[in-house]
Amino acid sequence: MYVLRRLLTAIPTLFAVSLLAFWFVYMIPGDPAAKLAGNMATNDEIAAIRDHLGLDKPLIVRYGLFLKGVVDPAIATSYRTSRPVVQEISERLPNTLIVAIGGLAIGILFGIVTGVICALRQGGWFDAAVTALTLAGISMPIYWLGLLCIWLFAVTLRWLPAAGAATPAHFVLPILVVATRPAALFSRLVTANLLEVMGKDYLDTARSKGLSETHVIVRHALRNSLVAAVSVAGIQFGGMIGGSVVTETVFGIPGIGRLLVDAVTGSDYPVIQYCVLMFATIFIVVNLATDLIGQWLDPRTRSHAAA
Repeated sequence: MYVLRRLLTAIPTLFAVSLLAFWFVYMIPGDPAAKLAGNMATNDEIAAIRDHLGLDKPLIVRYGLFLKGVVDPAIATSYRTSRPVVQEISERLPNTLIVAIGGLAIGILFGIVTGVICALRQGGWFDAAVTALTLAGISMPIYWLGLLCIWLFAVTLRWLPAAGAATPAHFVLPILVVATRPAALFSRLVTANLLEVMGKDYLDTARSKGLSETHVIVRHALRNSLVAAVSVAGIQFGGMIGGSVVTETVFGIPGIGRLLVDAVTGSDYPVIQYCVLMFATIFIVVNLATDLIGQWLDPRTRSHAAA
């Protein structure tokens, strides 16, 4: 019931996003018909292209066709390639998801492991080193870190390719770069939450049973500490998808970010609009998933959600 209620509340959100995506795209300077026709085209040729694309129709009619394209992808075609937009997106989306999911997975794994160790060895050299690395990871812009990694690992050491998506090795640098920020956030978050709950009575009860400190923290304290981290993971994943424009431009990956940049450059309105709508849908689904995982980790939140 809770999932159905959340899905129903997402419908007005998606409708608002579709409205904003559709109207704001028409605020982009330039005429798509004139760009497609080229510099030597006559006014009649431009008018013919505009008529072919339906750009001479009223905006409300074009918005209706845009919504119809959501349920009938065959009518939503790219201005530049005349291919269905869903085909353009489906060819690029896997590359974007590989980088985003891979970066998030490595970030979560690194953040949890270092966060637990820092909580167990608070004030030691490992805690100091991780604190310095996490502060650097949070503060460094993705594009700068990406260029630095390309210079070091691709140009100087020649260990990895600098750009492209031809082989699995091409994804190593982008995944490691996008993993830095979530890794830093998860590490600090897990450490802070663990230090907060380490004095709780239920942990003293576990210790009184003769369990080791590591077992007490990993088995009993970490689960509650991960509730907040799961919510952060959802936000970070949405940020990775939205930030794919920068990552894919730096590493030359043919993903959704590059597709969106090319669409904006070429005034390819349908591709821009459906990409924005897809980003919003992914963000809503991921947030729903993180809410459900959070309820599974902390049963106390189920009663609040059901209320």
